[in-house]
Amino acid sequence: MDWLKKARWHSEQLTQRAFHRQLRLGVTGLSGAGKTALLTAIVHQLTQSHSSHLPFFSVMQNRWLGARIDDNQLPQLPRFAFEKNLSYLQQQPASWPPSTVGWSQLTLALRYQPQSSLRARFQDYQETELVLVDYPGEWLLDLPMLQQSYQQWCEQSWLLFTQSHRAATSEEFRKRLEAIDLNDASVLSVQELCTEYSSLLQQFREVAGAYLNQPGRLLVPGEFEGTPLLQLLPLLPEQLAQGGALVELMQKHFVSYQSKVIEPFYRQYFSGLDRQVVLVDILGALNAGESALLELKQSLLLILQSFDYGPEHWLRRIFKPRISKVLFAVSKADHVTPDQHQALTLLLQQLLLQHLQSVKFQLCPYEVMAIAAIKASEAGFVKQNGLQQPCLRGLSATTGEALTYYPGDVPRYWPDHQLFTEHHFEFQSLAPLPWPKQQVLQHIRLDHLLEYLLGDKLT
Repeated sequence: MDWLKKARWHSEQLTQRAFHRQLRLGVTGLSGAGKTALLTAIVHQLTQSHSSHLPFFSVMQNRWLGARIDDNQLPQLPRFAFEKNLSYLQQQPASWPPSTVGWSQLTLALRYQPQSSLRARFQDYQETELVLVDYPGEWLLDLPMLQQSYQQWCEQSWLLFTQSHRAATSEEFRKRLEAIDLNDASVLSVQELCTEYSSLLQQFREVAGAYLNQPGRLLVPGEFEGTPLLQLLPLLPEQLAQGGALVELMQKHFVSYQSKVIEPFYRQYFSGLDRQVVLVDILGALNAGESALLELKQSLLLILQSFDYGPEHWLRRIFKPRISKVLFAVSKADHVTPDQHQALTLLLQQLLLQHLQSVKFQLCPYEVMAIAAIKASEAGFVKQNGLQQPCLRGLSATTGEALTYYPGDVPRYWPDHQLFTEHHFEFQSLAPLPWPKQQVLQHIRLDHLLEYLLGDKLT
């Protein structure tokens, strides 16, 4: 009777959407931006918090009845490991939850009193489902490939591989490709080449600022591990004109990867989103240098082209939803002093200016802010030369050493080449603060985020 249970579940989902009782929130971000930490914090705050911890989340002030995890989702849908993620934060010493290696989902039932006095007469409470989805950031990188031909992808890849922060790492693989026989498309030869290319991507993964590593499934294969669908690599652009059995095979594999890997992923996780958070780690890109910041901009603009924005309509909500509200958030705001938060926000606006204009043109409201879903520092002041200077106190993520320091200024405007030549950014990577189980996790502006994305749906 599994088919009957599945049909009933899908019927309930359609009903919830038709009557605006379900909201699908998507968190879009590259690997390391903090998606898993944000989702963990949202679930924790909604199920454990009260008004004093989320003062700007208006429903919390006098109408909030609580939230609980709904475990009635289909058993074949992987469950977001909320409790496991919390355990990493509670251990001694605390650590961040590990990177996501597969997709997962969690549904929260949000219960609150109606804002309207008329509705309150007939209803003791209202309930809205909040659906959260987690996935590896590496998979997101494949979305731009849907708009490309194999030749365009090869040209883009090798243009990236010649950038200053990638060139030395990719040189050996370039020489390997220059020496191959393009007419050799034997199983063993293709497997060896793809293994070498996968190793190159793994090396890029360790290079600071190398964001656009495709195909993302070669880094985190998920259910496609070991399948021929992952036998894909970019040949040198000049080799494509020469032709050969290997060129034809790679072109065929590229089309198969688009239709059997990327398109189903997009349909399942992104085509039904109602609201979106775009999470960006700007500090890591600044640390890695000018080429890294430019690649971060390129990656995000390419990825965000895949999403559909615009006002919601009840019929579209059922059959073809689109994102009706989006929040662009700089993550790790706790890694700089509070006086630098505005600079972070301004820099993100400049990074995504082209996309912000597109979202506005599509009549989709948006906001930009700096957040920390789980605080990893305490802001304060130290006296230096008789003056109060802002500082942070936290724990180094690499050594565990206690730090009291000023992390430096964030540029308020797009940094030019001269700035990167004269100045090297060194924003620290911090470990989570010790967290007693009885307390609610500290955050920066998570209540603002919840109010902007959910507030109008909880009236």
